This record gives sequence, C-alpha cells and structure tokens, in this order.
Amino acid sequence: MTERGFGALTMFENRLRKLKKEREKWAKRESITCYRIYSEDIPQVSCILDRYPNGLVLYDKSSLRFQAEEGHDERFDRIASIVRDVFQISEEQLFLKRRKKQKGTDQYDKLAIEGNFEWVKEADLEFRINLSDYLDTGLFLDHRITRDWLSKTSKGKSVLNLFSYTGAFSVYAASGGATKTKSIDLSKTYCDWALQNLEQNGFKSANHQIINADILQWMEEETKNPNRERYDLIFLDPPTFSNSKKMREEWDVQTKHRNLLLLLLTKFLSDGGEIWFSTNFRKFKMEVDEEEWKQRGFQCINRTKESIPVDFRDEKIHQLFCIRPEATS
Repeated sequence: MTERGFGALTMFENRLRKLKKEREKWAKRESITCYRIYSEDIPQVSCILDRYPNGLVLYDKSSLRFQAEEGHDERFDRIASIVRDVFQISEEQLFLKRRKKQKGTDQYDKLAIEGNFEWVKEADLEFRINLSDYLDTGLFLDHRITRDWLSKTSKGKSVLNLFSYTGAFSVYAASGGATKTKSIDLSKTYCDWALQNLEQNGFKSANHQIINADILQWMEEETKNPNRERYDLIFLDPPTFSNSKKMREEWDVQTKHRNLLLLLLTKFLSDGGEIWFSTNFRKFKMEVDEEEWKQRGFQCINRTKESIPVDFRDEKIHQLFCIRPEATS
C-alpha cells in the first residue's frame, strides 16, 4: 500500500473514532438503535458503515475500476480491521458487503445462507433484519423519518404500499391507525418477511393484506375491475431498474414513473388522497411538471431535504415527493 493510502486510512480511523462518540451520544438521546455511522466522509476511503444492536455492516462503495486494481481486497480488509478495532468487536460482528456490478434482480439475490436473523426496534416497533444473507438488511435506515411521517398521516386511511419490500411502511401505517393496508412486492421472500413484521407488531387481521405479484401486471388487471378499491394513501419506493424474469416487462424508474404515477392518480387514488413517491436513483428527474399537476388538481411537493436523517450526510440517498390535492383558498 502506498504512503498516501496509509495516510487516508489514518484519517479514516481518526474520523471513525470521532463519529463513534458523536453517533452513540446522539442515538442514545434519540432512542435509535439502527443508524449510519460513516458514509464516504473521506473521498479516498469509499465505504459505508451502519450500526445495528448486534453487529455492524461495512459496504465497499469503491468504483468497479478501482475494485479491480491490485491490492484492493487487502485495503478493504485493512478498513474492516480498523472498524473492528475502533468498535472493539469480533470478526463475527462485522458483516462485509463487497461491491459488484448491479443487475436488475440483485436486490433479491442471496449473498450467503447464514440465517443471521434478529429483531430490532424502531419507534417501539419491531423489525426482522438479516445482516449477512442479503445485500440489504431488511430495513432502509434512510427512510426512518419518512416512516414516522407515514404513521402520523395514516389514521383512518386505507394504505397501498407498492414495491413493499419487507413491509416496514405497512407496519408503520398500521401502527398509526390505518383502517387497512395492502402490500405488494415481486419477491415471495420479502412478502413472507413483511407478514412476519406485521404479525410481530400485532397486526394479524385480514385488513393487512400482502400480495406477491408483478406490480405493473397487478395494476393492469385491477384497472379492468369496475369494483376495484381506491386508496387514501399510496406509498411507492420502486427499484431504479429491474429485468426480473418474473416481470412481464423491464422496469426503469426514469422512463416508467410518469405513466405509473398518473395511472395511480386516476384509477387507484381516492378523492382527497395522497401519493408518496420515493426513488434512490441519483439522477432522477420528475417528468410531470408543476403545470400538469395543477391542471389535474394536484400539487407535487418535494420533501427530500427534510426527509433525510441527520446520520446521513449523502443528500442524494433518496428523493421523496408528496403528491396531494391542491390547496384551496
């Protein structure tokens, strides 16, 4: 490793020790047990570190080109060693996620079969996570604030959760007093996971339905149903891209979001209802302009900035839009 490389790692260690103290103090004060500690703070040390009650997850975020260079794996192992030393944890308590070229179905692929499932608490609710077996753990920490907002907005409402992943938003909606929730996802694994999350928090009634389906196909079929349900609150956080064989057509959030949002608006949203749309595509641009929303009687409010938690320094971790009826004077 070069002298410059060692210098960056020394900076990383010093930064990590400082962040550890700051984050632990903040997390204790806010009663938060799952949070981000480090997020590419030092450009030469391109990784992300998340903390959970029983372990830490270290993601290698270096470019594919840099990853292919000689000595990269040795350097990442050195970064991992620094993390273990700073937090005084064993190898078994640090889970490493190495970057690879993403494909459309990667979010559903297993990385290991270790079965490291555990329950963690967030806002007095419990969620099942897995630190080793998947690229993601089962709980997107950057949406902690959004989940809280959803809970406070859900009372007395019917909620449709599309691309529902492990159902965390449905759990929050149910805890906030939603009359019913419907969660739809392509992955049976994640649908089963969502069911466990709902049941663990006491939401076992038929009012909290989970559907394993291709969302676009499900919507197409539902539009033909004259007796289809309409929903007071629709939340969707779709993948950036997917070409899963389970889907009838390829999904790309930039090219497909406009038609999807307008279809939800006209065919699935109740009078006075709201759509909450989130994406983690860093270059995303909303293709329905302000004038078109206005013509349809709606306004689109960008709530991205206020929805990103303080432990996330990456302002592009997600974008969040709330589409609601235009305020009348």
